[in-house]
Amino acid sequence: MSSVNFRSSPSSSSSATGSNSSYSSTSIPQPQAKHHRHPDTDADVAVAVATASFEIAEEEFDHNTESDGSSAGFAQKFREVMMDNQMVINTFIAGGLAGAASRTVVSPLERLKIILQVQSTAAAHGGSGQAYTGVWESLVRMWKNEGWRGFMKGNGINVVRILPYSALQFTSYGAFKSVLQTWSGEPTLSTPLRLTAGAGAGIVAVAATYPLDLVRARLSVATSGMAVQKAGGGFTAEDAKLGMIGMTKKVYRTEGGIKGLYRGCWATAVGVAPYVSLNFYIYESLKSLFLPSETTSQFSEPELALRKLSCGALAGGTSLIFTHPFDVLRRKLQVAGLSTLSPQYNGAIDAMRQIIKNEGFWKGMYRGLTPNIIKVTPSIAVSFYTFETVRDLLSSMAQT
Repeated sequence: MSSVNFRSSPSSSSSATGSNSSYSSTSIPQPQAKHHRHPDTDADVAVAVATASFEIAEEEFDHNTESDGSSAGFAQKFREVMMDNQMVINTFIAGGLAGAASRTVVSPLERLKIILQVQSTAAAHGGSGQAYTGVWESLVRMWKNEGWRGFMKGNGINVVRILPYSALQFTSYGAFKSVLQTWSGEPTLSTPLRLTAGAGAGIVAVAATYPLDLVRARLSVATSGMAVQKAGGGFTAEDAKLGMIGMTKKVYRTEGGIKGLYRGCWATAVGVAPYVSLNFYIYESLKSLFLPSETTSQFSEPELALRKLSCGALAGGTSLIFTHPFDVLRRKLQVAGLSTLSPQYNGAIDAMRQIIKNEGFWKGMYRGLTPNIIKVTPSIAVSFYTFETVRDLLSSMAQT
């Protein structure tokens, strides 16, 4: 008596033979060999027996699979999908946490940057002067007027916005790189294609989360105490008390619905696309220079962390120099029409023309650059470091 064992894997109905542990096995008795049988006939019988065993094993496996029940089958399918997409899921989670951590660390500077960008000059509006001048003086004033809550004002909605924004940005960047790699056939993407992947990631993230960004900007300005309350416009004392939902409702109700919530979106996308492209490109380039894969094991954990943080800080600061004017334009458009803060603009081109005419290019388009650089360098450093740390941790947990 002899037997033939078959092992079936989850991805196929049957597979190769010869395994000690099998999903299903079938023993088929072979006919008694007779001494006068011709060798060719013996071979034919062996082939026939093997074929019959294969077919019986396949039918048995299919029957067992169908009798498992729909809930067990669904659970198995769900586990397979999760395993197949584990890297994408890890990237999404790590990207969201990276964004939340990075923005919370620099929340006071983020709010100050917005205030400095949108407030108008005294000459332009006949006021007594700007309420906020200088980084450190403004931070001290913010602390005296509002305390810790002033530093964190708007950070809640910022975290709500940045979680999906950062998650989508990191995830879509990987997706765009994979698509472009398949399309181009290049094992390593060229510089233009890497920049294209970063631009696509930035646009996807902006389009998905822009209303939250606009509402956050409104909340930051409304509670800053610099908005003059007059009948012509601006924020009132009631506006300063509005939360995220209340401000969203007000913008939707008074500024044209969805159109109001997406005011300045295209200018933001135009600015964010090159910024995200440069961020990813410069970070990856610096990392390959300062942290080549073959020497990574030579560094201690503190030195490795410091090198990663330095790469992120340099990438963020360098990218910002090229893209800060787009950020100013975005903020101006987000508060356009509030006459005590900013004039009415007929689109991004008109806004840029008026800003340069009234304030000059460097003073107008680079308003708020200093707090922005102070904010961006640690923010991007923490973002990339947190992303890689969380992603690697999730990957190691999945393997155990």
